[in-house]
Amino acid sequence: MNTPPPLLPLRGEELPLERGATRVLIALNGAFFAYEQWLDRVDPSRQRWFELNHALSLEGLRRGAWWQCLSFQFLHGGWIHLVMNLLLLHSLGPVMETTLGRWRFLLLYLVSGTLGGILHMAGAWMMPDAFGSTVVGASAGLCGLLAALGALHSEERLRVLLFLVLPMEIRAKFLLLGGIVISALGAVFSVGPIAHLAHLGGFMGGLAMALVFQRNPRPVHR
Repeated sequence: MNTPPPLLPLRGEELPLERGATRVLIALNGAFFAYEQWLDRVDPSRQRWFELNHALSLEGLRRGAWWQCLSFQFLHGGWIHLVMNLLLLHSLGPVMETTLGRWRFLLLYLVSGTLGGILHMAGAWMMPDAFGSTVVGASAGLCGLLAALGALHSEERLRVLLFLVLPMEIRAKFLLLGGIVISALGAVFSVGPIAHLAHLGGFMGGLAMALVFQRNPRPVHR
């Protein structure tokens, strides 16, 4: 098994990171959001139809709208939701794209997001009062990126903002563990209007994909 290279630069050296696929994902999320905002201005009824058919819901899956498992990952509930997710994608994406390569990175992101959505829909089917709401956002895919980061670069020290204010360093494996615990507790106790179950599914998908990638390492071309 190949050991992934260090992520942080040494002695002030710049570490080149691949960003092509990450930029495409950021652009797609921004384009979908801009399109929704435009629809809301020119034809609110059409905007509601668009969300009904592309946000993830149990009713949609029962109608056969299977594409919602992918499309919901590019929709967002507002500016704050969009900006926070894109900032995290901007931070995590280049690291994992460089580690895995463009296509494996995209596969990790989309599979993790899809599995997160499916787990949330399973919860909605079993407990509609707790998980029956419509799901949108890139968070499940981002949780998959964080899971793979914690698995493949577990000892790496990451610089994060605690509560979005206090700067601190934490090892990737502890950040992953904290994310899983928060998502599990949030799902059990239904804390806030957040799809904790989708996040948990994203973490699970990311860990599973990281295991597959570890067994089949990417060839390194010098």
